[in-house]
Amino acid sequence: MSIFTTILDTVTQRLTSTPARHDPATLSRIRRAMVDLLPPDAGWEDERLRHRLLVAVDPKSLWFLRVELHQRLCRSMGEEAALESVQALWPLFEDSIEPALLGKRPGRRGSTRRGDAPRAR
Repeated sequence: MSIFTTILDTVTQRLTSTPARHDPATLSRIRRAMVDLLPPDAGWEDERLRHRLLVAVDPKSLWFLRVELHQRLCRSMGEEAALESVQALWPLFEDSIEPALLGKRPGRRGSTRRGDAPRAR
């Protein structure tokens, strides 16, 4: 009987909670910037990624798709250029997702070195 109670509680919570509202213009701007980074010579993997970017429902989803975008760009332009391209998207996300997801921005004074930060030369 407890499984039915759990299911009922989950459904009730989702029906009664207010969905998060996102600025459609911001979402569209982030989405367009990410799609524009994809190379024009699209293969099936590129089309799959493009589709996932176009159907993402919130900035948080797009934030997590940066990893796939980076992996794809590494194959076409190299790791360093891909990293710079993906990191250029950072300002678009700053007011759209939780600060905890952003962590410390690479390159800012006082920030600790992160795995996705470019190496100092």
